[in-house]
Amino acid sequence: MRRLNMQRLPFVSLLVLATLALNSVGLAVGMTYAGADPHSYDGLVSGADSSSTTITTFVDLLSSNERFSEFLHTVQRLRMVIPLNRVRNATLLVPTNEALRRYRKQHSGDTTHINGAVYQGVSDYQAWYHLIGDESIEPERLVAGDMVWETLGRLDSVGSVLSVSGGDDTNDDDKDKDKDKDKDKDKDKEPVPWIMLKTHISRDDRVLANDVPVFAQNYSCTAGTVYLIDGLLTIPPTIQELLQQQQQQQQHDLLKDSYSTIVSISPDSSEFSSVERLIKAAGWSHILDMKGDGKDAKRMHTLWAFSNQAFAADFNYAERYYLMYGSEFTKDDDELHKEAIEDTQRFAAAYISPGSISIARLGKGEHKVSRFDGGPEMTVVVVEEEGTDGGGLSARIDDQPIGTSDIVARNGIVHGLDKVDRPDDLLFTPQKALIGLNATMFVRLLKDTGLGDHIDGTKPDRKLTLLVPTNRAMEDAFGYDLDDGDDDNLAYGGRIDNLNEHRKDTPLSPIYTESERLLNRSPRERQREWALYHIAEGMYGIDELADTPLLRTKLASEWTDNKAQVVKAQVDRAYSGASSHVSFNGADNILNEPLVIGNTVIYLLSSPMSTPPNMINALVQNLDLSLFVAAMGASHIVDEVQQEKGVTVLAPVTNSLTSMGLVWSYLSLPGDIDARTDLSRLVKSHVLTDIVYSDEVPLQNDETAGKVTAKTLNGNKVSMYRTPHGMYVVPEDAGSVPAILSKQHPRQRHSRSNDAISRLSQISDSTDLKVSETDILLRTGVAHVLDHGLILPSNVEITSSKLLRGMKAHIFADLLERFNLTYVLEDPRAAPGDDTTTARSSDDIPDNDDDNAIGYSLLVPSDKTWRENLAYRELVRRDHDEVSVYGDDENPWRNSTTADIVHYLDMLVRLHIIPITETGSHPGASDGHNLPENKLMLADRKTYPTMLENVRLRAHEYATDRFSVQLDNVPFYQSPGGAPFVSLATVVRSGYARTGAVFELDTALKLPPEDIGGPGGWKKFAWNAAVWLTGIGMGSGMLGVSGYWVRQWWTRSDYQAL
Repeated sequence: MRRLNMQRLPFVSLLVLATLALNSVGLAVGMTYAGADPHSYDGLVSGADSSSTTITTFVDLLSSNERFSEFLHTVQRLRMVIPLNRVRNATLLVPTNEALRRYRKQHSGDTTHINGAVYQGVSDYQAWYHLIGDESIEPERLVAGDMVWETLGRLDSVGSVLSVSGGDDTNDDDKDKDKDKDKDKDKDKEPVPWIMLKTHISRDDRVLANDVPVFAQNYSCTAGTVYLIDGLLTIPPTIQELLQQQQQQQQHDLLKDSYSTIVSISPDSSEFSSVERLIKAAGWSHILDMKGDGKDAKRMHTLWAFSNQAFAADFNYAERYYLMYGSEFTKDDDELHKEAIEDTQRFAAAYISPGSISIARLGKGEHKVSRFDGGPEMTVVVVEEEGTDGGGLSARIDDQPIGTSDIVARNGIVHGLDKVDRPDDLLFTPQKALIGLNATMFVRLLKDTGLGDHIDGTKPDRKLTLLVPTNRAMEDAFGYDLDDGDDDNLAYGGRIDNLNEHRKDTPLSPIYTESERLLNRSPRERQREWALYHIAEGMYGIDELADTPLLRTKLASEWTDNKAQVVKAQVDRAYSGASSHVSFNGADNILNEPLVIGNTVIYLLSSPMSTPPNMINALVQNLDLSLFVAAMGASHIVDEVQQEKGVTVLAPVTNSLTSMGLVWSYLSLPGDIDARTDLSRLVKSHVLTDIVYSDEVPLQNDETAGKVTAKTLNGNKVSMYRTPHGMYVVPEDAGSVPAILSKQHPRQRHSRSNDAISRLSQISDSTDLKVSETDILLRTGVAHVLDHGLILPSNVEITSSKLLRGMKAHIFADLLERFNLTYVLEDPRAAPGDDTTTARSSDDIPDNDDDNAIGYSLLVPSDKTWRENLAYRELVRRDHDEVSVYGDDENPWRNSTTADIVHYLDMLVRLHIIPITETGSHPGASDGHNLPENKLMLADRKTYPTMLENVRLRAHEYATDRFSVQLDNVPFYQSPGGAPFVSLATVVRSGYARTGAVFELDTALKLPPEDIGGPGGWKKFAWNAAVWLTGIGMGSGMLGVSGYWVRQWWTRSDYQAL
């Protein structure tokens, strides 16, 4: 297309006035008019006879027809007559008088007010927009198809439009004098930014200029061609306004007209928000909105605009946001900001070309177009669309299809792309993805701690999983930016402000001096450890996390003996597919799906993960483990346990400790050296010297019966195995854990439904401890929670005397010593010359014969009960030669001899001692160290011998594992009408030692009455009862025989003789 020659003509005022006068009265003749129907293009297509044209300028032509009077008047008032007379070889689109009046009525309230370059709502640059400067367009060309034309509307330095001459009234003679002087300067001027206008064919085959209908009438003159249009052309919106769809409603209304076409890019107001944001992120927003003083703001540009959908089809969320917001996210980091802005500009430059590039103006063929940054030229291929008659064109730019072409804007042209190609020179790394996720603080932390190679793409073959908290999460957690000035704020636990606060672990856990070096590391070292804990080896998607929830991180410090710390993942399958919820150590992943960049998987966390806390802090978070933590403190081994690096804690729950009853009462005795020693051994037996995570424990199945064995701090060994029902812990030392002590309820056994597993496993069910919770992460290793039971090692010697100390039964112990019965507290099997125990049936053992006893169980009343016993009180008074206390004057034992009192108390103590005998081989036999379980436990309705001759006790289970004991075969009433006799006590607590059991009673049992307590007493009572029963039976028999005889006699008396 060639540009008009806008030569300045000499000013001859008289000639101009004469010409205007002639034009005003319509003297000019010879214009061409085709077609009576203004919307019929038959005449227009046939052309006009321009040879008969006598009118020379557009002003002449406008003055010759009353239909142009409104537009001519506007041109005159806008001082456009002289420059318009100079125009040659152009096309003028003239609105009818009706169209102009309609426009003014809609857009101007004052029809007479003139303000500068605006007259009655019409500006001079809007009027110049009606003049096409490309050529004098022939009718055949106008109806041939879509075309974009250059108008004489242009942009000035502030983005407005000026006329061709600018209304300059300078004398032409003076201008000619400066012509030669400015000749050289004109060569260096920027191309004139002409505003484009598009003519196209509507759906009903009508010609439209933008969206204004063009009538079929055309007029010719020497200056060019004039077409009549049914409206006033408006200046198109800027590129940014097109993208933002500020005129969407107006365009929607135009769609209702049959001849209207869509000039917007898309009816979706946010369809192209991504490309708009991209250009702004590159720092080129002035290209879109024409604002600013930069030279590019005064130029025309072509925007190859991709839709949001096309952008999302080829770029993931993080990549898109890196390009659109990376420069903003990194504004406080010069290094990251520089890289982000360069990547954004490199990408955005491929979608901006200088100048107005129209597909219609290019025409069919291959064309080269420039990039905004001056990079390699892009290739535009234009071809004819199939099914058209040569009017339809389709195009591609660098193999990216152009869906919507030639959208005219005030400052250029916009083309809509259906696809976005990933550029070869733009490599997306995990670092860029993290910036796109607004995790720049994490990126900076990795770089500052020397871990940048994990995300910068320098090692693309490395497979990693990144657990990344957002900037907001890190700011909320730490309250500062991770720079050199605030290093002290990131302590080794994650959320503490300084090292001194960190040392305040718990009252039971002072920081030990041998670990000061680890705790006193520099802030940068602690930051590095914290960052390493958020990097895991391997690629873990959601499915992999469901199968392998423990992620080995890059953190392998001295705390764990250089074994990798783990992160515990939890996958919630309540929602399938993309809605699966994933959390890591309780920190929620906020992405619907993990982000995969090369060989790196990225999860975005709602909060940062603290590195695992020390053992005490980790365990006390579970209230069920608080008593075990207290045991560590009571045994004074917190320092020793926490010093150990790379440990596994098998933590028993509080119920397991308290269910030991009197054993726990003994172990928790304050100030008792033996109890403290035994308690420390008990605690150490639950701490393994190796880290064993749950996924490292072998799974037993039909083919394998493997297990993992580790040594404890106490020296005993413990094995672990897994089944489909869970994980189990088994003490390896024979007899180290009596089954009665390994369960809360000794009768309960975890059953195995898989018989094959039961056959393969050589571990006794009675000593298997089930794990209820696995993998509690510790700074020095891991902890597992035992469901029921605990480990009691062999070097913890629990005897009956220790249980009495735990019960604080000092009076009972003193009475045993007084009556020479302390041997019941010892192990009869340990006597010299008696290394083995003869197993015999208890039925063969005569009463009161304890020669075959293998242990003794004690029924122990409390000291309070003994102090309330009148006989014992009298004995104590006499032993200490005390004056009678108030209320003891009527003590029935006051007049008894000391020998009688001692004899009574001796019998009472013996009544509370049950010898344990064994005279036969059975499954519950002794193992040589601990007594069999069936001999220690009370059983419902079972009788037990006592050390009191011929007296047995019977146990009753009145509730689950709740027992009472009473004398056996003693009637409630000793004689008819006598007072009731009650000798019954309830078991309050119990404890089991290797020499027997100790049962704490709520009261003392009573001795049997004298008439049945000694030899023959009970037989006499039984004989009397038998005599009474025999007499009653004989009397009843005689009455029955008499009655039968009377009935027979009465029946026969009614018979008559035959």
